[in-house]
Amino acid sequence: MNLLRVFLFLLLFLVVLFIPVNTLVITEGNHSYVGFLGEKEIKISYTHSVQRSEIVEILKVNKSGIYVTEMRWKDFGAGLPEDVQYMENEYYVKKVNIFLGKNLDFWFIPLNQVKISVNEEVILAPAKETLVNFKVKKCPLMLTVIRRC
Repeated sequence: MNLLRVFLFLLLFLVVLFIPVNTLVITEGNHSYVGFLGEKEIKISYTHSVQRSEIVEILKVNKSGIYVTEMRWKDFGAGLPEDVQYMENEYYVKKVNIFLGKNLDFWFIPLNQVKISVNEEVILAPAKETLVNFKVKKCPLMLTVIRRC
């Protein structure tokens, strides 16, 4: 009877490890960030390739996907917004709530000096030309815990 209980406990434990959970995966070449999803804020700050001024984009991520919620910039031209909502600390600010999907790619070059943060923690600052992929997906609990999703 004891052996049956141990077996059932181990079986239940293994089943729990394979329950799919909502996960945020950010990959760039050989580096990746894997984290459980609740509500995450991603901040992407970079230098604009043409204007050479700092741009800050804020994304909110949850189980339904990726949303851009804010953009901050210091200059105009070359694809930068012109519809300013207000200014704060020398930045033009535009607040939005635009659904981008569950999969998003950004292409950066060294000139951009990009820094990507998740909940204020810098997780990536690529120094070479690279494609960064942001993905919201279901992943087995075990793989999310060991950050291998």
